[in-house]
Amino acid sequence: MLISNKLPKISPSFESPCRLAKILKAKKMRKKLVAAASVVIGVLLFVIVLAFAGFDQIIEPFRKFSLSYLALFLLATAVLHAISTWRWSAVLKYQGLKVPFLLLLRYRIIGTAISYLTPAARVGGEPVRGFLLKKKLGIKAGHTYSSVLIEMSLGMSIDAVLMSVILISMLLFFALPKQVAGFALTISLLAILFLVVFYSTLISRLGPISFIFRVFSSLIRLRFFKELTGKIATVEDSMVEFLRLRKKGVVQAVLVSMLSWPVTFLQYKLALLSIGFEASVTIILLSIIATSIVAIIPIPAAFGVQEAGYFSVFSLIAVPSVGIALSLIIRFKDLLATLTGLILLSHEGLSVIDVLKKK
Repeated sequence: MLISNKLPKISPSFESPCRLAKILKAKKMRKKLVAAASVVIGVLLFVIVLAFAGFDQIIEPFRKFSLSYLALFLLATAVLHAISTWRWSAVLKYQGLKVPFLLLLRYRIIGTAISYLTPAARVGGEPVRGFLLKKKLGIKAGHTYSSVLIEMSLGMSIDAVLMSVILISMLLFFALPKQVAGFALTISLLAILFLVVFYSTLISRLGPISFIFRVFSSLIRLRFFKELTGKIATVEDSMVEFLRLRKKGVVQAVLVSMLSWPVTFLQYKLALLSIGFEASVTIILLSIIATSIVAIIPIPAAFGVQEAGYFSVFSLIAVPSVGIALSLIIRFKDLLATLTGLILLSHEGLSVIDVLKKK
């Protein structure tokens, strides 16, 4: 019998897992590098802003600190969490799901904590909310994740519309510096364009989220991407169904969302009064808009960019140190919410690492 000297060919079934492992390893490495880079950029920006403002100048506003106003500020923050939870509850209600309000509030705070800790802007904790709701109640993933996406998209849509209206009104009725006026016009146009593209592609079933993943799956031919694209498309179908057939639910969610802006205005007013600063309506609105803009920048906790945003706004009235002081108060509020969210997460029998892996 002749024995062949040729080595046996490796089966494709063995090649594929090896290739997949290498791709996933490279992907994890890229994620770590991006996360590290975002943190470094944030820290550098934070240090630069503090250097420009001056430590003594930052401490000065806190000499008039009021604990009572701070308590009212935290109460307004709690009301905002309740409003966001109410919006989510309304969406679930019109999807035919009745979920206890306090349970939704708990998951909302957990999601906020995860968003704050991850460089995924405002959407970092949204998949976590869907996962926890699915895990707790055994509801279909399509319903839980679609409810989160619907609630989030409606909330962000109202924020974008009101922000555009406020900025355009300022351009028409206030004498803003040229740089600020140009920035305000650009932000308004981009916000409107985003809404048009998002909802037109969603209603026409072209995406928008699944479209991005279809592009990825065509470039990186892995079954994982194809399966994920299919799941996302299912969630988008649920969103379209809700928007078309649950119009009362859409109206209720929109009306609830509109309540958040006056409460947010009050929240910032109280934050500034806690350091003894009486701010104008324009400055408060610009501060809120600055928060909305920096929230979408992929840096954990908006570290550095938040301080830079407030520094820029309050430089318009020559008190940049008040902007930094406001940022520290907002950051204290966010850290308190994050700590609360992590404690609630531990009661679910999960750690942050566990949740991020699931996400």
